Amino acid sequence: MNILLIGLGSIGKRHLKNILSIGYKNVTVVSSKNSLPEPFTALPVFKTIADATQNIQFTTAVICVPTAQHRAALLECLQAGIEHIYLEKPVSNNFLGIEQILEVYSNANIYVGFDMHYDIGLQKVKQLLDENKIGKIVSANAQVGQYLPDWRPQEDYTKGMSAKIDTGGGVMLDLVHEFDYLYWLFGEVDKIACFNKNSNSLNIETEDIAEVLLQFKSGVIGTIHLDYLQQKLVRNCLITGSKGTIQWDLTSSKVNWITADKIENEYCYQGFERNDRFVNIMKDFLLQQRNSYTTNFTQGLESLKMVLAAKYSSQNNVFVKLDEFHPS
Repeated sequence: MNILLIGLGSIGKRHLKNILSIGYKNVTVVSSKNSLPEPFTALPVFKTIADATQNIQFTTAVICVPTAQHRAALLECLQAGIEHIYLEKPVSNNFLGIEQILEVYSNANIYVGFDMHYDIGLQKVKQLLDENKIGKIVSANAQVGQYLPDWRPQEDYTKGMSAKIDTGGGVMLDLVHEFDYLYWLFGEVDKIACFNKNSNSLNIETEDIAEVLLQFKSGVIGTIHLDYLQQKLVRNCLITGSKGTIQWDLTSSKVNWITADKIENEYCYQGFERNDRFVNIMKDFLLQQRNSYTTNFTQGLESLKMVLAAKYSSQNNVFVKLDEFHPS
């Protein structure tokens, strides 16, 4: 297996390190840098995808460039005959050209990098829902917040992808996991509404806070809070059912639930490291294993459509019906 890894920012370095640790050695890197940092110096490196694919035939690609470059990189890989592709989330920052990719390359084996499905706490939540532990689901309230300057302290955050509109930044695309995992747990969204804004607290171009209201086709009502502002990471979800509640908290690595008999339960998964999610999703991708945790290209588009509809709602002060929304 010849693997082409495209983009060597923070997520690219993480994936590359994990791929090598799993035991795959035939890896080539596309990077704007003239040389690779330790411990990757022995790997072949090319400036562009075209340069790499003209010199080596690849079976597999891992795309880790900024969000706004996803579609172009994906298309170039597909045109080069690479059909087994891992695409970092979100699929893109818009729908331009996406339908054409689906039409022309319908047989491509594309995985979208929603690694949060591999958090064993969220997996426990899904198990409890599948077992109907709290009855009919009524609502789900998800929130995530973390101070953007703390994300990559070695870099100037005002010059990074998150801070700029043209690279696909902003809290809604950056923290798209919340849209995705609610879709994973509760299915398709019927209507969506949103308020988002740039609070002018961080000297960036993009929105740094958003409040989203969702109505799922199943009848579940949901909310999502996203921000770049909280000084300490917060990431959790409260799910209310007719016979109890479930609360997942990533920062404490715990799932708590209470049922109609008032018995409280706790599932603690401390010791499970964040990088374990990335290792496990990469293993499934490289082995071409599909399961209930993997996300295909069509599924990955759902969360992107939700984000774009939410942005449209905020800009136009309207509720948006997803089936009638055409983001392209």
